[in-house]
Amino acid sequence: MGRFVFVVLDGVGVGALPDAAAYGDAGSDTLGNLSRVVSLRLPFLKRCGLGNIVPILGVPPEPEPLCLPGRLAPRSAGKDTTVGHWEHMGLVTPDAFPTYPAGFPDEIVKPFTGRIGVGVLGNKPASGTAIIAELGEEHLATRKPIVYTSADSVFQIAAHVDVVPLEQLYAWCKIARELLTGRHAVARVIARPFMGPPGSFVRTKDRRDYSLDPPGPLYLDLLHQAGVPVLALGKISEVFVGRGVSRAVKVGSNDENLALVQDLVAGRSLGLPFDEGLLMTNLVDFDMLWGHRNDVGGFARGLETVDAALPALVEALRPDDTLLITADHGVDPTTPSTDHSREYVPVLVYPRPEDAPHAVYDGGFADTGATVYECLTGRPAPLEGSNILALRPRYGWRRYTAAVECGPALGGAVPQRLGPAEAAEAASWLMQNVGPAPDAAVILGSGLSPEGIDSVIRDIPYSEIPHWPSGSVQGHAQKLSVVEWMGWTVAVLKGRVHEYEGYDWSEVQLPVRSLAGWGVRRLVLTTACGAVTEDLAPGDVVVVEEVVEPLMGPGMHASWARHMVAADAGGARPAGFKCGTHASLPGPQYETPAELVHLGRLGVATVSMSPGAELRAARDAGQDVAVLAVVANSGDTTHEEVLHGAALASRSLARAVAGVFESWGAPTSVY
Repeated sequence: MGRFVFVVLDGVGVGALPDAAAYGDAGSDTLGNLSRVVSLRLPFLKRCGLGNIVPILGVPPEPEPLCLPGRLAPRSAGKDTTVGHWEHMGLVTPDAFPTYPAGFPDEIVKPFTGRIGVGVLGNKPASGTAIIAELGEEHLATRKPIVYTSADSVFQIAAHVDVVPLEQLYAWCKIARELLTGRHAVARVIARPFMGPPGSFVRTKDRRDYSLDPPGPLYLDLLHQAGVPVLALGKISEVFVGRGVSRAVKVGSNDENLALVQDLVAGRSLGLPFDEGLLMTNLVDFDMLWGHRNDVGGFARGLETVDAALPALVEALRPDDTLLITADHGVDPTTPSTDHSREYVPVLVYPRPEDAPHAVYDGGFADTGATVYECLTGRPAPLEGSNILALRPRYGWRRYTAAVECGPALGGAVPQRLGPAEAAEAASWLMQNVGPAPDAAVILGSGLSPEGIDSVIRDIPYSEIPHWPSGSVQGHAQKLSVVEWMGWTVAVLKGRVHEYEGYDWSEVQLPVRSLAGWGVRRLVLTTACGAVTEDLAPGDVVVVEEVVEPLMGPGMHASWARHMVAADAGGARPAGFKCGTHASLPGPQYETPAELVHLGRLGVATVSMSPGAELRAARDAGQDVAVLAVVANSGDTTHEEVLHGAALASRSLARAVAGVFESWGAPTSVY
């Protein structure tokens, strides 16, 4: 049977999922973004291969990692603790749990208050610490419990221990759990006791979760049926409503949790043996203490604590033991949101199989439960997922993150997910499936659609081209069209991906590098942008002569990189258009008036969230390149207004592209 140690780093995500924008989480990348804000020192996790999974500044890839590194994607809807844990144990949740951004309706509140005999305070989404500070005194005076929710599917009840005894609070939570069924079946009812005087309220460690009973079989159920003992630490037993759990142990902080895990694995925990079976735990502080409070310092220190504890834990493992480290969702502390984020999660499996390729396993959440079941029973996994150690990932294998040199301003190198091999494979696919390279390529920004295209020869979704990423921003169709345009054969790229969507530099640049490998020597980069100078209005087109970008790194002040365009564009400067400097900023937020003033002092005329990375790739490839900034807005705006402004420039953009083509001379392709 052996032993299996399953550690969930609650909320430690590794990059936005493709549908993250639908959840309001575009650009979330818990580990990656954290590493750009604070210096991470994780030497043992580096040896395990954490930096092989995604680009993490300060945690470079390991050529021979101790663990099998991987990235897991959920099939379930939502981004909740319950959803993540259930799917890890083989249960997919196709429909998201209900949430209540406007508070709970009367059909929930009235039966609840009728059962407990007192009204409620709050009834709105809120931070737990903020709402007890806001309503705590009124609660003391009225004895009414504070009811609140969040972006997650939770019904939380806060009460002061001197006013509502713990057992009373727990009884109220059980009543709420009984009532919240059907279409109001929230994932968890949570007791949130607090203590202290007004102005100094603090939550106690007596939180208790009342989770929804999983509606289908779990690998934990099957382990129980097979006689495999399951020791659950922390909130694991509550998340699964005790299903399949042989023994549950309550723990407090991450430190207490890790110390107990070390003692159990080393056999030092008298009276609580761990001789066989599954030990499963959740390190909740990442989510509860640091992620939801946007505490980047605490989050980083928590990771360093895990890193420091792992060597002793690995040393204590027996030859037939397996250690698996993963997460249940993201909770990016660097974003304005304080809620969970829709992200991939890491997986590290120790020991790494001898026959594992030097690549990143790309699978699904349920693969972890399938791995546990097969390792501890020797039987094929009958539920969702496949055994990770069988080395058959659902979504294939990915290259280890590599490092691209970028100069001393960012520490000498930035990790990247894709490299020359992927660009060459995409270029080869284009040659074989589309034909010879066209005369030129044009990359269109948000909502841009120039007039004058004579005919469309071929439409290809980005998803069909090997390794090409497909973004989710409105106004980007995410397809390549080969067209006849003004006597030229042109590859028109309708849309791009952005770093704020969770893509790194190499993924943003891959289409440009693929075009260059295909043989496209002339490139027009367009961007729907904001006006910085007062002489520009929506619909204007600016021929960009210089692009400036901010360079940021941990512990750095902002500096600026400048890229000259005109000299590299073969003299492409169409007549009748203004020329100027463009700023390419990370996004996804729009600039404040103060930021626009600062950009004006730098001599900037226009600003957008592109095309700096693409321009660098085009320069590296030696392409003739022109950059056209299409003014879509001036001052404060929304994305919808950007799309409207971009539509105004259809005719002027076509004239500008025609001018660029004319300056480049006759077309040269044999398409």
